[in-house]
Amino acid sequence: MSVPKDELEKIINRLNDNNKVVAKSFLSWLLEKQMDSEDDQLTPDDINALEQARKEFQAGETTSLEDLKRELEL
Repeated sequence: MSVPKDELEKIINRLNDNNKVVAKSFLSWLLEKQMDSEDDQLTPDDINALEQARKEFQAGETTSLEDLKRELEL
């Protein structure tokens, strides 16, 4: 299944700033996994983990990478 690039751009443009941070992290992770093996696809466990992470983010139970770096003085 292919998704038109402009459709992805529309979705990204509609995200608020906090969700753009999450989307960037996820897309970076996805690209890294893609480079590891072009044949790999998300497993049901991966999808469940992403859904759980989305729920935690929406509930305010997450810490941004920037806040974590600041906290760890990195």
